[in-house]
Amino acid sequence: MIRATTGGVLRSYRANLMKSFISQNNAMNTILTQRTFNSYAEDPASAAKAFRLRKSRMTVQSQYNICTDTQKKYETGISCLQSIDNVLSTKNGVPGEYMRTLKGTTLSMLNDPEGDAREQLAKVLDQMSEMLVQDMNQKYGDNFIFAGADGHNVPFEVKDNKLYYRGVPVDAAVPELFDSDGAGTQVKLNDNGEVDPTGKNILLAGATTISKADYDAAVNNQLNDPTAEVPNVLKDTAGAAVMYTDKDGNDYYILADSAETMTQEEIDEAEENVAKLEYLANEKLFVDIGLGFQENEDGKLIESSAFNAALNGIKFLGYGLDADGDPKNLYSLVQKMKEISESVPEAGKWDKGTWEEFDNLVGKFETACSNFTTEFVNMDASSTKLGTNAQLLEDNFYNLQEQYAELEDIEPVEAINNFLWAQYAYNAALKVGNSVLSQSLMDYLN
Repeated sequence: MIRATTGGVLRSYRANLMKSFISQNNAMNTILTQRTFNSYAEDPASAAKAFRLRKSRMTVQSQYNICTDTQKKYETGISCLQSIDNVLSTKNGVPGEYMRTLKGTTLSMLNDPEGDAREQLAKVLDQMSEMLVQDMNQKYGDNFIFAGADGHNVPFEVKDNKLYYRGVPVDAAVPELFDSDGAGTQVKLNDNGEVDPTGKNILLAGATTISKADYDAAVNNQLNDPTAEVPNVLKDTAGAAVMYTDKDGNDYYILADSAETMTQEEIDEAEENVAKLEYLANEKLFVDIGLGFQENEDGKLIESSAFNAALNGIKFLGYGLDADGDPKNLYSLVQKMKEISESVPEAGKWDKGTWEEFDNLVGKFETACSNFTTEFVNMDASSTKLGTNAQLLEDNFYNLQEQYAELEDIEPVEAINNFLWAQYAYNAALKVGNSVLSQSLMDYLN
C-alpha cells in the first residue's frame, strides 16, 4: 500500500510544473531563434545536412565576392583602356585623335619650313606618351590594375625617356652576335677597339663588312695615290687588318666604324631582362570564382578550374624589339617618332631616308595599336564572362539558401500555436497548484 502525503504530491506537482515551464521556454526559444533545432543532439541527421549546406553557402558567397570584386577591377581597367583606344583606333573609318594626326598631317608637319607644325607634332606625341603611362598606372582601390600579380607597386615608370615595367626595360632584347665564320665564332675586342681573343667586348651582328678584293683594291689605290683613303677595318693588337672567311669561303674584313659591342655581363643582363619580360607578360594570378579550383595529382592547380585575374600592362602596350631593331611597344614608338620630328632642321626639309624611317615607324605604330585593340577586346570578353559567372553564383547561393531554410527555418504559424498551447498548459498548472494544493503544518515541520 502506497501512502500519499501532501509533500509527495507537492513534489510530483513541482516536477510536472517544471516540465511545463521547460516546454513553454523551448517553444518560446523556437520562435525567437526561428530555427527548428538549436543543437546537434536535437536532430543529428538534419544538423549534419544543415552544416554541409551552410559550408557550401559560405563558399559560394566567398566565390561571389571574389568574382564581383574582380569584375569591378576589370570594369575600371576597361574605362582606362577605353580612353586610350578612343584616340588610337580607327572606328567606322574615322581614325582616333593621334592616328588622325599621324596619318593625315604627318607629311605637311614634317616638311613645314617654319618648324611650327613639327613642334606641334612633337608636343602631341609627347602628350600621348604621358597619357599612355598615366592611364596604365591607374588603381582600383589600393591596387594597381595593370601590375599583373603585384598590385602594390606602380607598374610603369619612365627613366631617361625609357619605359620600365616593374623595374625591367620594356625594350629589352637578346642581342645577336656577329658570326665571323658561319660556325658561331665570336669576335672579341679590347678597350682600344682591337681584335683580341682576351678582350671583354663582344662584337654584335649588323657590323658592315668589305670583301678582301675591295679592300686590297683600296690599299693598292692608295699606293698609287697617297690621298686616297683606305677603309678603316678592325685590326689586331699588332696593327694588322684581321681577315675572316665565312662558311662559303668568302674572305672579308669588318669596318671598325660599324663595330658595336657589348660585354658578356651586358649580354647576360639583356637575356635575363628578356626572360623577365616574357614571364611578366604571362604572369598569372588565379582566383576561385566557382569553376572548380582543383589541383591535379602533382599538387599543381588545374588552370581551367580557376580564373586568371592578372592584368599584365605590357601585353597591352607591347614589349621587346622587332627584326629591324625597332621597339614594339606604343610608348617607345611614340618617343622615337617624337625624336625624329624634333630633329628636323629649321627652314629645311628632311631627306628621303629620314622621311621613310618616320613613315615606317607610323606603320609599326599602327600594328602596335592593333595589338592593343586585340588585348582590349579580350579583356572586355573576360569582364563579360565574370558578369555571367557572378549571376550563376548568385542563383546558386539563393538555391542553397532555400534548401537551408526548408531544413532549419520554422513554420511560424505552427511554432506560435505550439507556444500558445505550452503557455496555456503552464498557466493551467500554476492555477491548479494555487487553487488545490496547500501545505499542512506537518509539511512545514518536515
